[in-house]
Amino acid sequence: MGASRLWKKMLIVFILALALGLRLFYILGEQYEPVEYDQKNYTTMAVQMLEKGIYGYNEAKSNTLVTPGFPVFLAAILAVFGYTDIERTFMVVRVLQVFISLGAIWYIYKIGLRLFNRTTGLIAAFFASVYGTFIVVNSLILTEVIFLTSFMALIYYQVKIVQENRTRDHLLAGLLLALAVLIRPNTLVVAPVPYIFLWFQHKKPYFKEISFGVLAFALGMLPWWIRNAITFHEIIFISKGGAGNPLLGGTDPYYRGTLDWSKIDFSNQQGEAIKRIKEGLQTDPALWIRWFTVGKMKEMFLNKLYIGDYGSSVPAWYAPWIPRFHKFLVYAGMGGSLIAFFIHKSYRYLITVFLILLGTQLMFIPEARYTIGMMPFLMLIISALLVQAVSYAAGMVRGRNKTGSGVRKDVRSETDRSKAV
Repeated sequence: MGASRLWKKMLIVFILALALGLRLFYILGEQYEPVEYDQKNYTTMAVQMLEKGIYGYNEAKSNTLVTPGFPVFLAAILAVFGYTDIERTFMVVRVLQVFISLGAIWYIYKIGLRLFNRTTGLIAAFFASVYGTFIVVNSLILTEVIFLTSFMALIYYQVKIVQENRTRDHLLAGLLLALAVLIRPNTLVVAPVPYIFLWFQHKKPYFKEISFGVLAFALGMLPWWIRNAITFHEIIFISKGGAGNPLLGGTDPYYRGTLDWSKIDFSNQQGEAIKRIKEGLQTDPALWIRWFTVGKMKEMFLNKLYIGDYGSSVPAWYAPWIPRFHKFLVYAGMGGSLIAFFIHKSYRYLITVFLILLGTQLMFIPEARYTIGMMPFLMLIISALLVQAVSYAAGMVRGRNKTGSGVRKDVRSETDRSKAV
């Protein structure tokens, strides 16, 4: 038994080594075109910060169009390694992101271990290590890698809050929430989840513990708030402004060209979006309801796959399995969630966070890129269901054998020994 436990503990090391190898193989073997769009904008912004001390995205003046998590990360690397040969420094960024991405896999494993059991954590970590999108994002000069690692760390400590309710975990979760929000602002929507679960478990509001989390969050956000107050003489909580409103951008059902940007009042994009949604629900409610539910879900999860040219960098026999594996995660994860929600609180926690993230994103432009933070939840749900199904089947077989021999014992699955939320 001791050797078996040691072997399981060592498996995560092998999975992380596999993940490292797959990512480095892809990163170091690719031929890269000059960066464009957001990657170029982030790079220009980082150089501008270093040369002129101006924090401004896509402009030569100070603004708050993007939060500082990734720009500061990129500027720090450029400051150390230089940017005269920018392609060389980009490779430094990519390799560094590879090692950071291992943190996300580690926390996926730890979440599975805490909510269910070690085997669940190992399977979910394996899924994350070979998932094509999680490999490709390391090549991009974008927020994805540092966001996913910080977000998985946040979810891990939120789970610890529900399970143990320790002051230290409230403080760490608050700081990690600030870090994740400074990288991807929409992370803020998951902040209340552990406290909602605590309330349902104990029927207590836990105001003191919430105050610890809020204080830590405010401490993490404070430099950003101070900078905004000094620069713009107003309180800007997260960001302000933007070239295109994502809510408005998501109001063109099935991309039929019904959104004419030349006629949009850019000073009131939010109002324009709400107006379009109201008009759409009045004139063709079936179309608009379908678009804001299954339509956008299909666009994000099925019609688009965020893997770039990864298929051309792997053996020909393996390439078709990249999209197939993605679809397996989507169909099995979402389908399994319909059953898992009624099985155990640990499933309900994962599904609740997933649905909050999904519901938030369904309001905006349906980009495959924004499913990255949701996929680990599907991986964990599938892994737990697989382990539970195998454990149950094995228990049934053992029970029949023992009943047939005149011996009857209770069978306790590995899932039963988990720390549930």
